[in-house]
Amino acid sequence: MEQMYLQYHWFGAHHTIGYRAFGDVNNRNVLLCIHGVSRNARDFDVIAKALSDHYYVLALDMPGRGQSEWLDDKGHYGYQLYETVAGEVIEMLGARQVDWIGTSMGGHIGMRIAAMENSPIRRMVLNDIGPFIPESGRKQNGASFGLDPRFSSEAEGIRWVRENRTAFGPFTDAEWEQFGRDSLRQISPSEWTFDYDPGLAETRASGDHNSWDQWEKITCPVLCVWGLDSVLLTADTVQKMQITGPKAEVFEVAGAGHCPGLVSTDQIQAVRQFLTR
Repeated sequence: MEQMYLQYHWFGAHHTIGYRAFGDVNNRNVLLCIHGVSRNARDFDVIAKALSDHYYVLALDMPGRGQSEWLDDKGHYGYQLYETVAGEVIEMLGARQVDWIGTSMGGHIGMRIAAMENSPIRRMVLNDIGPFIPESGRKQNGASFGLDPRFSSEAEGIRWVRENRTAFGPFTDAEWEQFGRDSLRQISPSEWTFDYDPGLAETRASGDHNSWDQWEKITCPVLCVWGLDSVLLTADTVQKMQITGPKAEVFEVAGAGHCPGLVSTDQIQAVRQFLTR
């Protein structure tokens, strides 16, 4: 794995994003991995390493997360910015086509790009996200988003994550430890907090999300990884995704809500079989 950086242009200024690269940079099979709204590129370390025998894998930190720069104007966070960043990464690679794994927000970005004419996305994995999200699920999932706590030790922060992010997984004890560590950044010798800009919450949308019209424009093959306990991706939505638009294949994950962790052997194998078919 290499930690890399890229400058992008946005509203008259240059900003920096970080990304984690796995595999051979000369491999023309490219896979982009995009995280959820409060997460970062480290969520993909396990699956990216596993798939790097077939792909050159890039896991991006979207602006305001991980190794990417925070924006002064929080109103600029949003899908238009994220699509621009993804487009500049694809242009940097010189790739005609890419495959895509998107968790939650990362899946929304993927669906928006896949619905465009001449989309570069060849095959797409949506990790617990679809064209419809009920308002109740958004409220429940985002209840603690935007918090800016201070933990006196990394261990304290990891405990908080494990106690309050139970919908992720399913994880072993060691995987929970890593997931918690990957959720945090150290801001002083004795303080840790979440690894994202709390100002992201200022642009969080409310109400139902409905993009079925966009879904109908997608033509690339889609695999939906569905956490059976998810509050964001309901059974009705999954069933409709299977018979409309790209007619998604579905891989069910018991013991997970929003979102499956993409670290277990069965989840990784399901994604591999779909993407490399």
